[in-house]
Amino acid sequence: MNNYYTVALAAVAGIAVGAGAVTALKAQSTPKGYVVTELDVTGNMETFQKDYGAHVQATVDPFGGRYLVRGGRSVGIEGEPPRSRVVISVFDSFEKARAWRDSPEYKKIYPVREREAKSRMYVVEGLPN
Repeated sequence: MNNYYTVALAAVAGIAVGAGAVTALKAQSTPKGYVVTELDVTGNMETFQKDYGAHVQATVDPFGGRYLVRGGRSVGIEGEPPRSRVVISVFDSFEKARAWRDSPEYKKIYPVREREAKSRMYVVEGLPN
């Protein structure tokens, strides 16, 4: 009877370890989602910074996003030159990046960006790890 419990316990432990490994491998192979934004502040810079820039990070955090590029220097090499400000954010998946952009929290501050800046934004799926 004692051997039966030992075998059963070992089987349950093996299943748990296997499930954890599969979950970890799946997480490693899920491509990241990148949000690329180019913008020129065409309206009031102070309003843009106060009513949009000061709040956007708080909308990104709940979705696990982080900034890779937020301003800084850029130079056009081919095609149309980049706008004066380029921002690149990374999320754990394409779906999380889209969920952030479509979130009610972001939609609250988006009208400020739309009013005070000329911009374009797109989500790009990265390569699997």
